Amino acid sequence: MMTMPDASLLDELAPGAAALAVVEADYNIGPSIEAVDVAAPDDRYGTSWSRLERVLGMPAPYWHPSLRHPDLMTAWTPGAPTLQVPVCITPDPGPLLRLAAEEPDGSHAAAAALELVRRIIADDAQSTHQQIAEHVDGCADIASIAVAARPLMPTPPQGVAEEVLRDGWRAILSRSDVLAEQCARLADYFGSSRYFPGSRKVTVDPDSCPEARLWASRLRPSPRTALATYLCDTAQLEILIDPLTDMPAARAHDGKIETIAPQRLPTVSPLAALTVGKHSVWVRTEDATVFLAPQVGGGYTFGYAGGGPHALAQLIAVLLDDITNAAPGYGDARPPAGLAQATEEGWKGRVSPFTLTRAELQALRDR
Repeated sequence: MMTMPDASLLDELAPGAAALAVVEADYNIGPSIEAVDVAAPDDRYGTSWSRLERVLGMPAPYWHPSLRHPDLMTAWTPGAPTLQVPVCITPDPGPLLRLAAEEPDGSHAAAAALELVRRIIADDAQSTHQQIAEHVDGCADIASIAVAARPLMPTPPQGVAEEVLRDGWRAILSRSDVLAEQCARLADYFGSSRYFPGSRKVTVDPDSCPEARLWASRLRPSPRTALATYLCDTAQLEILIDPLTDMPAARAHDGKIETIAPQRLPTVSPLAALTVGKHSVWVRTEDATVFLAPQVGGGYTFGYAGGGPHALAQLIAVLLDDITNAAPGYGDARPPAGLAQATEEGWKGRVSPFTLTRAELQALRDR
C-alpha cells in the first residue's frame, strides 16, 4: 500500500525535521522515494537514493515491505550488518498453525493447514528475494543504499498429495468452531479454496424450476460449519445442509436460498439431463437424483461469447465424459465446438429454465 508523505505525516513522524522521505513499495531507480519539505509541506516530490545519501551523509537503510518489523527498524543503526529476517505475512496465518498444533499426529487437517502456511512463507520469501535482487541490488543507486534486511529463506516445502489436502480441508470446513472459520477465511484468501469441497456461492430461487424446488425440499437444519462462511451474514439465519453433498445453505428473508456449489458431484450415476435455470444450473442423473451443478469460477450463462458460456459448455463436456469430474474453470481448454456454438449462439432465443437430455447434449458435443 502506498503511503504518500504530507504535512500531517511530517508532523506525526518527524516533528522539527526539515523533511520527510517515504520509501514506497514500487520501484523506479531502485525503490521509489517520495519526499516533502517542511518549508513546502503541500509540494510532494520524488527523489533518488544518491540524492538522499548526499543529504544524510551516508547510505539510507532500505527495508523491503515484507521485512518491515517495527522493532528491528527502530533498532537499526548506521553500519549495522544486514539482517536475515522472516517475511511478514498478512493476514497473520497464526490460526492455521494453532489448528495444526492442536490436531493429533497424522491428521490430514494438520497437514492441509501446515502445507498452506509453508507455501505462503516460501512463496513470499522467494518473491522478496527476487525483488531485492532485481530492483535493489541491480539498480544504479545500490552504492547509496544500505540493505538493512534480506529474507530468511525457508526449507522448500515438500509436496502433499492432493487427496490428503482435500480430505484435510473437508475435515476443517466441517467443524463449527471459530478457529476453523478463521482458517477457512485464510485458505480462501491465500488460494487454497481449490481443495475445498465447494467455494462458489450461488443464489437459488426454489420457485424458479422443478429441479430447484426438489433440491430445496431435501435441505435439513445444520450447525453453522466453517464452510458456511462463504454465505451471506448468517448470524440471524437458519443454516441448512444438502445431505447429499454436505454443502451448507441459508434461506434469506425473501425466500431465496444462498448456498455453495460443490466442486464435484458425489455420485457415479451418469448425467441424464441438464437444466439451465435462472442463476443456477441443475444436473439430473440416471438414478433420478438432482444436484446443483458443480462450479468453481464465475456463473454459468449463455447467449454471448464470453467466460460464462465457455464454462457452461465445458461443464457439459466434462460431465458427459465422467460425472465425477471436477467443475471446469474459466481458464480451461476450449470446449467442443458444437457445445460452444450452442451456449454462445444457439441458445440466444431461449428463456430459462430449459432442459436438455443427455442425447441432445451428446448430439451438440459431437457436431
